[in-house]
Amino acid sequence: MARTIHNRWCISGELKAQTPIHIGGVGGDADTDLALAINGRGQYYLPGTSLAGAFRSWMTRLPSQDDSSIKTIWGDHKDDNHGASRLIIDDATIETRKPIEIREGVGIDRHSGTAAERFKYSRAILPKGVSFALNLTFDSQSNDDPIALWQLLNALQNGDIRIGAAKTRGLGRVKLENLNIHRQDLSHAEGLFDSLLNGGTPQPWSTLQAKAAYEMPLSLDFQIAWTPRDPVMVKAEADGIAVDMLPLVSQVDSGVRFVIPGSSLKGVLRSHAERIIRTICQTPTGEEFADQIHLNLINEIFGAASKKGRDRDQIGMGILFLDDCYGTLPISEDGWFNVERATDLHDGFKSQLKTAVGTKPYQKLQPAVHVAIDRWTGGAAEGMLYSVLEPIGVEWDPIGIQVDLARLEERCPEQVQPAVALLLLVLRDFANRKLPIGYGTNRGMGTVAVTDMTLQVQGDSDIPGLAGELSLGPDFSQLSDDLRLELSVAWQDWIEQNQSKGAA
Repeated sequence: MARTIHNRWCISGELKAQTPIHIGGVGGDADTDLALAINGRGQYYLPGTSLAGAFRSWMTRLPSQDDSSIKTIWGDHKDDNHGASRLIIDDATIETRKPIEIREGVGIDRHSGTAAERFKYSRAILPKGVSFALNLTFDSQSNDDPIALWQLLNALQNGDIRIGAAKTRGLGRVKLENLNIHRQDLSHAEGLFDSLLNGGTPQPWSTLQAKAAYEMPLSLDFQIAWTPRDPVMVKAEADGIAVDMLPLVSQVDSGVRFVIPGSSLKGVLRSHAERIIRTICQTPTGEEFADQIHLNLINEIFGAASKKGRDRDQIGMGILFLDDCYGTLPISEDGWFNVERATDLHDGFKSQLKTAVGTKPYQKLQPAVHVAIDRWTGGAAEGMLYSVLEPIGVEWDPIGIQVDLARLEERCPEQVQPAVALLLLVLRDFANRKLPIGYGTNRGMGTVAVTDMTLQVQGDSDIPGLAGELSLGPDFSQLSDDLRLELSVAWQDWIEQNQSKGAA
């Protein structure tokens, strides 16, 4: 017997990437370790299964949604009263075509500070600004509004849902635009075919959105405004011709911008957090890279890959999300292409830079030549002369950090306050210029000055003073006395519990 359908809601829109996206697939470029998903027509796309997984996962974490309402939309194969999902999600094919980019990833050996053996990889990404066609169909068995579905659409419009891989390292944030909703009344035979043929009655989203308020699970949203004190850049994987080392760029709008990937920023914060934990707990660094990155509290905050024999409560995705940070300087894509392929550093190079970044290019980018000195002759070491195009007058967007405390509360509630305390210690040191970022940090590059830091608390927290919007000074002296006392006590208790047994 067919299922009862009173209303069919047809929803269409456009998912626009606010950060780069990676949905893994097979095949693709043989030179790329992690390729993108490609459909049968050779198009990059977001599979409906990937979208459904992300959407359902978000919905199940809403405090306002119970298990029954979730099953009403998504179905339940174990329950005959629900059966298959009533929400149909089409594959989202790409609408705006942009060349894909390749990002390099590397694990850093904690002993040598260099690339860990067998932990270097490349990932293909779809750049920021690419858009996909989203099409949903929901068959409702009642005349009631599917409020949970409206909440989902509202969250997509707010950019609260990430999709794909490397979500904690700057990828996967999307926003829903150009939303259209039509309702087809299938409860009466009269007018049924007209409704189906005409696509149904348009529904004003403003009216439905008023019913779609939702309470976010507990999370922290940091916004860190900063300026470079020294040249700041992440080195592009490919070398130039006239200049050996170039800043990494990524596509934004009709041009490109300098970018510091979220993975790079996360690595800086994680490394410093590990240093703090190993110092106070006197925990030795393991010989194998897979052992080096496993630490209590670090696992919960930054995530840890699965490893045989480990407690599954201490593995998986972390709670810290960092977006890519882009420079504000607009760069011509064609102009930058010519800079990459310039053959000398004479007058022609300055002209090409001017075409790429505008007037007075050497006030924004400076070619710098470096050399290693031969310890015997005192002259330039053979093969050790190289050049770097250093950004010296470039401003940057704020660094965005989101912390999913609700997820940590579900898994390890006793770790919430120590985790917040550790994060604030790391960010305090960042604000005090102790954590350079990007390339060449041991050679006079990467020092930054934090000009402003704010914290927005989403959801209800049990920690006194952790609520609303907070302005943080360099030493966090603007935090309430109750909050600092609560976190200090929790941090000291955690240290006492872990010093004797070690944090590994």
